[in-house]
Parts: sequence; C-alpha cells; structure tokens
Amino acid sequence: MHFLFVSRRNIHARYYKKLIAQLDLHASLHIFGKPMLSALTYLPDAFKVSFDSVIATQLKRKQAKHAIWHNYLIKLVYSFLMNVVERCRYAKYLALFKKEQATHLVIWNGHKLPNVTVVNAAKKLGISVIYYENGLLPNTTCLDPKGVNYASSIQREKHFYLDIAPSKTAVCEASELTARVNHRKRKAFMKSKLPARYIFVPFQVPHDTQLVCYSPWVNSMEMLFTEVMTAIEKLNDPDLKVVFKEHPSWHKHYSHLYKKHPQAVFANGNMAADLINNAEYVITINSTVGLEALLLGRRVITLGQACYNIDELVLHAGNSEELIKRILLMSQGWQFNPQLREQFFNYLKHVYSIEGRWQDCCKEHAKAVEQRLLGLDVFSQQINEVKDHNEKHSNLPMVERALERPQADYF
Repeated sequence: MHFLFVSRRNIHARYYKKLIAQLDLHASLHIFGKPMLSALTYLPDAFKVSFDSVIATQLKRKQAKHAIWHNYLIKLVYSFLMNVVERCRYAKYLALFKKEQATHLVIWNGHKLPNVTVVNAAKKLGISVIYYENGLLPNTTCLDPKGVNYASSIQREKHFYLDIAPSKTAVCEASELTARVNHRKRKAFMKSKLPARYIFVPFQVPHDTQLVCYSPWVNSMEMLFTEVMTAIEKLNDPDLKVVFKEHPSWHKHYSHLYKKHPQAVFANGNMAADLINNAEYVITINSTVGLEALLLGRRVITLGQACYNIDELVLHAGNSEELIKRILLMSQGWQFNPQLREQFFNYLKHVYSIEGRWQDCCKEHAKAVEQRLLGLDVFSQQINEVKDHNEKHSNLPMVERALERPQADYF
C-alpha cells in the first residue's frame, strides 16, 4: 500500500511531513505545484468530466465573502477559467497517481478547491480516499474514509449507540473546551451581562462547507437571525431573550443586527462555553457548538445537516414551520435521552476520534493515525462489521433484523 498525502504548502503540509516521519508504512507527501508534462495524456479524459457542481459550490463560498461575486459577468468569466484550470489539475493528478502507484489518497476536508478535484481524480482511478478534519471533541482529530462533517461515517441511528456496552471512562471535562482564536481583523468586545433567561445561537463562518454544502434552507447569518427571532415571537414570552455570538474566525461584523430586535442580544465578548452553560438551550445550523452544548448537558435544535442529527439526541428543524414547533417543544420541557447522549460521546471519544490534536502530532497520535490508515483500529473493524451486517441482513424483515441485533462492545 502507498498512502499519498496531498496538500498546499501550509500548516497541514508541515504536519503531514512530521507525521510521515513517524509512520511505519509506505507514505509520501505531494505539495501542490507546477503542471506535469505527462498530464497531457489525460487531458482528453479530463474534458469529458463536468466541473459545474464543483464550480457552483466554489462560487457560493466566494459570494458569502464578497458581493462582487454576484456579478453575472464576473461569474461567467470565473466559471470559464476554472473549468480550464480544474480540468488541467484533474489530468495532472491522474498522471501523478499513476506515476506514484498510490493506493490511498490522504487529504484535508475534500470539499474545497483544489482538494475536491484531487479527490475526484483519485476516485476515477479507484483509489481509496481518507479525509482529515479538526476533531469533534477536545484533543482529538478526525480521520474518516467516508468524509467529514455530515458526510462522515458517524452513524445517525440511535440504536447503533444504545446497543454499545457502556464505558466507565469519562468523555471529557467542560474545562477541556477551548475558545476559538479571534480573526486578526475582529474588533475587541467587552464581556456582556447575560439575560436571566435566554437561548444561545452561535453564528458560523458563512463560506464554510458546513453552510455551503450542509445547510439546505438557512443560507446566511442574517437569515438565521430572522428565522430564530420570528419563531421566538410565537412564544409570546418577552422575558426570554436570544443571545447571539459572531464566529471568532469571521472577520466581518453584523452591526446592522445588533439593535434590530428587542429580544436579541449580541455577546461577542463572552466565552462560548459560558454562553452555553447558562442557556436554556442552543439553536445552531450544524456547528460543533451543538456538540459542545450536548457535552455540557444542554438541549440543542439544529437547522442544518449535522453529524449529530440523531433522534432523541437533538431536535431538528428543516424549515420555518418546523423551527416554531421545535421551539414550542423545548418550552414544554423536551429532554434528550441521557443514555443515548452518554453512549454517543463515548463512541466519538473512544472509537471514532483519533487521539490527540493534529497540531501536536505526538507519538500516541501518530500511532493512532497509523492504525486507522491500515484499518487495524476498532473503528475500522466496526465499519466493516456494519457494512457486512447491512449487506447480509438488508433483505430480512424489520422484526427479524431487530431480534438479531448484537450487543456490540467497542470499549
């Protein structure tokens, strides 16, 4: 097996280089660079592939950053140029994978350009792809053969977790939750005094793949604000406030929303953990803040496609009407299933996640990465078991499948 890591010349590339030096397997690093002459052979194949959806997604990300990208002429010219560039890139990586005889591609996220083109080239040749992303829990890393975020291998069937034998090991403490670093262009805000009763709604980075790819109906922070406040008005409870916090990694400020509604408060200078801790519940599109809220024992409503959209763990609203209904349920005392919550986080911590932050790349982390790449860890074995079980029992009646469900023990 040959694991080929592909990256820009950035912090991920430095991490990969340090990691590969600790791996006891055939792995190498390729940095994005100049075209390859051998790619000319694959250009005819590249021009048979459509990049329309890839470019459309990239345009959505750019439009979330700057209004200029809504200009018809600019979109037209950009789409034409990107069709040419990405076809050339696609041909290059067909050639590179052939030359390197790679069996596995290891890449970050895989949804953004140019990485998505590299992924498509690998899939064309039948090369397995393994995706990196920041960890879902403190001091962890994601390394998934299926994808990241909503596209990950994380099961969204509650019985999958309820069947797991309980673990006596604590998942993590609230003190492990770390604050995100502010963007260098963000203004400094004073800590705000919080209302006696409030719902916490964290803003997200508008051009992130979490919104561009996995938010079917809420397409901006302005829309998030409007939808939440419109739904809250239906409660006719003026003492209940909604506390918003802008994402620290986003450089722009939503000052036009600060005083827009009497029940809305912006607390940009407060720590997210404090805002979660004192909230009645959290409403998020699909942010990891939702996971942090669950860790801290708070109830959650999601509006987008989240990897933790699991029945009895969170409430999900797929449109405006459903959001009103979910908020009414919260006001009536809806609670998550505590056993499901515990089992879900035990699975994330002890099975799904790679131990250690990728930024640290300690010895234990490198060993866990190696086991995942080789398919020797518990997660890889479990994925294969689920796949085999689904294929074997896909035609059995539902009752018979339920009776045959094993009591899994992954800890």
